[in-house]
Amino acid sequence: MLSRDNTVLVLVDHQIGLFTGVRDIPVADLKHNVVALAKAAKVLGIPVIMTATMPDGLWGPTIPELTSALPDVPIITRTVINAWDDPAVRAAIEKTGRKQILIAGVSLEVCAAFPAIAAKAAGFDTRVVLDASGTFNDAKREAGIQRLTVAGIPLTDYASAGVELLGSNTDPKAHNVYNALDIPFATLVWQLKNTPQPDNQK
Repeated sequence: MLSRDNTVLVLVDHQIGLFTGVRDIPVADLKHNVVALAKAAKVLGIPVIMTATMPDGLWGPTIPELTSALPDVPIITRTVINAWDDPAVRAAIEKTGRKQILIAGVSLEVCAAFPAIAAKAAGFDTRVVLDASGTFNDAKREAGIQRLTVAGIPLTDYASAGVELLGSNTDPKAHNVYNALDIPFATLVWQLKNTPQPDNQK
């Protein structure tokens, strides 16, 4: 299981230009999920590493929702395709001293899968967050999932990863984690539970 004391979150290339091509998940959902995961990691004290490929070029800057959620996290700019092959990215991960790497990226089959596979080969326990990643068509999504599955890299979703890292609903940080995750059905239940009822319905 993921441990908050042994996990580092790596967010690869959540850039405006790449988001314009995402077709396997609604862009609004992708933004929500990756930002929520980042906020939950921040609440839990999990280090976050962000990368961008040539942000001054075709792919543009990191989405502003993510930089606003993590204002103190520097963005590592790189040119190599596999984030794990960038010395600055690898050094940032290794500096945390953590062995579990939770990765999300755009695109799934390259930005998330390549470093996940490479880091696993280097001895790390890697997982990929499927709904905080995105890609450009269904074939690419299927190819990414297939490759990760064959490589033995577990897939998870943003909310499951968040509650797995939380561990217990009695944790003092639980309320803030759930607020950060903003799970749609849980938010609705909370709103219904806390909606004042007329006297004749109590």
